Amino acid sequence: MQKISLNKETIKYIKEENKRCIDCKKCYNVCPMMDKFGESPKAIMEGITTDKKIDKALAYSCMLCGLCKKVCPKDIDLGDAFHKSRKDIFSAGENNLKDLGYKSVKFHQQNSFSSVFSYSSIKKDHKTVFMPGCSLASYSDKIVVDTFKYLKSHIEDISIIYECCAKPTMIMGDTEKFKKYYSKLAEALSSIDEVIVACPNCYKVVKENSPDVKVTYIWSIINERGLPKELEGYYGNLEKRFTLHDPCPTRYNCEVHDDVREILNSLELKIDEFKNNRENTECCGSGGMTRVTSNEISITQTKKRAEETENDTVISYCESCCESMMLAGKSTLHVLDFMFNEDVKNKKIFNQENSSTVGKWMTRRKGIKKIKKL
Repeated sequence: MQKISLNKETIKYIKEENKRCIDCKKCYNVCPMMDKFGESPKAIMEGITTDKKIDKALAYSCMLCGLCKKVCPKDIDLGDAFHKSRKDIFSAGENNLKDLGYKSVKFHQQNSFSSVFSYSSIKKDHKTVFMPGCSLASYSDKIVVDTFKYLKSHIEDISIIYECCAKPTMIMGDTEKFKKYYSKLAEALSSIDEVIVACPNCYKVVKENSPDVKVTYIWSIINERGLPKELEGYYGNLEKRFTLHDPCPTRYNCEVHDDVREILNSLELKIDEFKNNRENTECCGSGGMTRVTSNEISITQTKKRAEETENDTVISYCESCCESMMLAGKSTLHVLDFMFNEDVKNKKIFNQENSSTVGKWMTRRKGIKKIKKL
């Protein structure tokens, strides 16, 4: 245990939240990690405000999934308190994050914003862009390119950008570096009216940091404009059942829950639901960068979530969630796999292939090269 001092504002914030807490333990009972650090949320907050310090493992074990706030009768957001604490821990010295995997996060972010793995092709007269996000771009260059072609068939003045939203840096608590990274994306979006995203994390970050830009999920576009005609009812003769996992960043985006389900219904896929779904969904285990900062707790949550369905295959509309379910031994598919993955469309394979870290970077690079040729 290593406790790091918090600044006065953070302590004041936690103290005020503690006063409002009635210690009903509703958040405690659904949280993947709080029981490892105290007997109740109130006891945890009282310990922090008394010591004026926080165990850094506590702050970096929070998945920032928002479920605590969703179930709290007082609307207390412990995730926000832990994120504020992360900022203080980082401000106290980057060395505090050496054993929390920050080196790998920095590596990812430096490469994501390099000219090799990022690309912007916004034409002067275009006011709409498609932003696939890092995870999807690293999974399948074909799916990204085909999705862009689909969008181009419906939206004439649309461009594409391979840019990162810098959420990993923000989540780790490195506020200054986040501002620096995000400024690159903000510049790319400066002449844009609307950005269409496939990644729930990108949606949330762009929405919060570029208020003048309209942010739209690709699912609303597909639901509105329709599937390619040949895919209407395409999987109706498939007996296989799938379970749909809602990503936690979409917790309060009820419209996206409906859009995705309508698309899957149009494909005539047989879908089952997790008991905790939509606004009550649980984290896949990768939220808050806990896969690198608190791997044991992260893996435990991933396995727990995966075991909540008897179906072999889990579908999600977040590629990071797909990777989590694969880690737990489930077959997994992204919703876009059903539209643009030829093996899936041929009804031969209903699982994504595992890829190495190097393989993911190369896939991202291949996608950029293909886009440049369009």
